[in-house]
Amino acid sequence: MSETPNRAAPKQAPSPAGWQEADTETFLGLARYAVPDREAQIAALVSQIPATDQPFDVIDLCCGEGLLSAAILARFRQAWVTGLDGSAAMLASATKRCRRFGVRFTTQRVHLGNAWAQPTRQPRVVVSSLALHHLDDHGKQSLFRSVFRTLAPGGALLIADLIQPATTEALHYAADEWDEAVRERAQLLDGNSAGFDSFAAEGWNLFRHPDPDVDKPSSLFDQLCWLRDAGFRGVDVFWMRAGHAIFGGRKP
Repeated sequence: MSETPNRAAPKQAPSPAGWQEADTETFLGLARYAVPDREAQIAALVSQIPATDQPFDVIDLCCGEGLLSAAILARFRQAWVTGLDGSAAMLASATKRCRRFGVRFTTQRVHLGNAWAQPTRQPRVVVSSLALHHLDDHGKQSLFRSVFRTLAPGGALLIADLIQPATTEALHYAADEWDEAVRERAQLLDGNSAGFDSFAAEGWNLFRHPDPDVDKPSSLFDQLCWLRDAGFRGVDVFWMRAGHAIFGGRKP
């Protein structure tokens, strides 16, 4: 590769209300249990990245510990990923995980509710995992419009996130299914329930323990409509379980 792509990045703004670095540390400890079918989610999202033989830029919005960034870099040798996050601990973890990819992975400490700068070179893909539910409805709509303007033609916005069930019955089902998914992973990974016990003790199942200062999930139907309203086409859902969904669309 002869040149390093110029990557777009949001400007800094306040982090989601109520989220502290201590929450980051808790999440890093629980995530291997708390994210249902984590490997399947990553595979489903990566599978939807538009193929190209040319070098391309990816923005991983709220990259966390870098699992998704690492999967993209491993799958696409022509990809350059910028991991954005408001947590220094998350960025440190992502940097360590992606160190083997060298200069193809960079990070920037920015926060979720940011306005996007006009890039000198447009990203082809924007991905986000388990982050956008910290934005309210207006914030999500604004972000979708900003990402659409930023993306290169043919690019994609791909989201893995928690969604708000539309009925009380669906809410209870999502809560039960999330608990069951965490139990399964704890048994699979460790052969005991300790991982689930920690998940339950922390009250991490927001369908059972809502915290509206931090968590503001929107319905899947609304978000698909907002993506279409922003200009995205091919809007679809690619995976779903236990109140978690992977969805997105492409810029014509």
